Amino acid sequence: MRRGALVDRNRLFAALGTLLLAGPALAALPEYTFQLQARTNMLGNASGAYNLEPGALLSGSYTLPLTKDRRVGFTLAITPEGAPSLWYGVEGKGERIYTLPSIGVDARMGDPSLDSRGNVVFAVTGADSNADNGIYLLNVDDPKQVRVIREPLGSSSWSSLVLNEAQQFAARVRVGIGNAYTLYTPREGRYEVTLIATDRELDAASPYTYLYSPNLNDLGQIVAAVDLQPYSTEWFQELRVWKPDGTSHLLAESRGRNPSSSIFRFASVQPALNNHGQVAFLATVLDASKQKSTALLLWNGAELKTLAQDGQGDIKALESFPPDINDQGLVVFRAFRADGLRAVWVSDGSSLKPVVTEHDELPSDLGLARVDQETPSNPVFGGSPMINSRGDVSFCAGLAPPKDDQEEWGSAIYVAQSSFAPPGESDGGVDPDAGTEPDGGGNPPSDAGTEPDGGTHAPDAGSGNPDPGEPGSPSGCGCQAAASAALWPWALVGLLRLARSRRARRQDGSRLD
Repeated sequence: MRRGALVDRNRLFAALGTLLLAGPALAALPEYTFQLQARTNMLGNASGAYNLEPGALLSGSYTLPLTKDRRVGFTLAITPEGAPSLWYGVEGKGERIYTLPSIGVDARMGDPSLDSRGNVVFAVTGADSNADNGIYLLNVDDPKQVRVIREPLGSSSWSSLVLNEAQQFAARVRVGIGNAYTLYTPREGRYEVTLIATDRELDAASPYTYLYSPNLNDLGQIVAAVDLQPYSTEWFQELRVWKPDGTSHLLAESRGRNPSSSIFRFASVQPALNNHGQVAFLATVLDASKQKSTALLLWNGAELKTLAQDGQGDIKALESFPPDINDQGLVVFRAFRADGLRAVWVSDGSSLKPVVTEHDELPSDLGLARVDQETPSNPVFGGSPMINSRGDVSFCAGLAPPKDDQEEWGSAIYVAQSSFAPPGESDGGVDPDAGTEPDGGGNPPSDAGTEPDGGTHAPDAGSGNPDPGEPGSPSGCGCQAAASAALWPWALVGLLRLARSRRARRQDGSRLD
């Protein structure tokens, strides 16, 4: 890995002060124009595909990572030749840049994560040989040069993989018979691997019985919900942010931990964390009459706010897909409108509006296209929308001709381009070991609401308990199924706390190799 000069200490802390203390300031929600990136379609459909071959199809649930300079990537679970593939593009142009080699019929590629230097990471599992499983790293300038990381020792799967602008990445990793939140930090041509938190299966001294899907910001901080004991009549859960050294800060608790909390349980989908310590997350909440509903909550650094809730205002029901947040405090999420139509929404913490709604007409390679499905009950949106630093939003929508919803035009990946100007550019990244701890605050206030629609994202059940997809509980994603691995010596526990790294040095190269 190419290395740059050491970051000047004063410049570093001045940049961090600006990043962390100059809070978000937005006058209004952005207006959007829509740019088609790619369109998938079945073989034999007369409408064909765009920036892709017909027969290349998305997986059942997925994320659409979007960088600050509008780079987009996604995984194709099915391709004409059969193997999973990575699509990458920017500003309406793109193509498949990497196809998984013949490493087994069950080999699968996880969702990619991107940075603005052209680096891409994704996890591969299910290969015939364990040597072919791992975290794959490449740069779009030379995607044939792939580096594979299989650490820590005893790992068998890597889920919820996120790459940040400091070229760190984090994941929930299956290690032996347990799981760990693992942070990978570039250090002089290698990756320092730190187990930030573990479950009780991996370390009997751990307070956590289950680790839900984590997320990562550019400061190397990880946010996630955890179980502290199995579900009975209550959920015993916490929402925490961990620093790169493994210390953590409590943001919120469920009722099982704190009876004054209105949170019955945290959704199993990823929470979202920005570089100011703001956290957006889904949860099932209880009102004073013990009625359950799903709410989108925001910890803004000073208080916990409700951004959207089932049956409140313009929202009929939230869908159980991960929200996303940028450094200006804009949050993107999926929910049904009050009239029952699906929509992708954006909120600034005070107001919200749809970015795109079912039956909207969007520009496409075939002319105006309608966001629609041939069967009204089928979801018109796919996967999890994401937002970048200027407020652009990536999303996937089913398309049809404006006057004939029985003709399929496939699934289209769009970037809704924000009317906001790009934020000021930094000098190339954030020191990966320098983050400050977000202010935690207390427990959330009670919120009224009604029973939710659980959504359609694959559940991450947690704790070995029954799927909490009871009426009123968000189901959620977040994890590939982790195959059981053979027992590894308990010497693995020695990996639980690696020595804190020396002061990080920032790279000025463009690759992860």
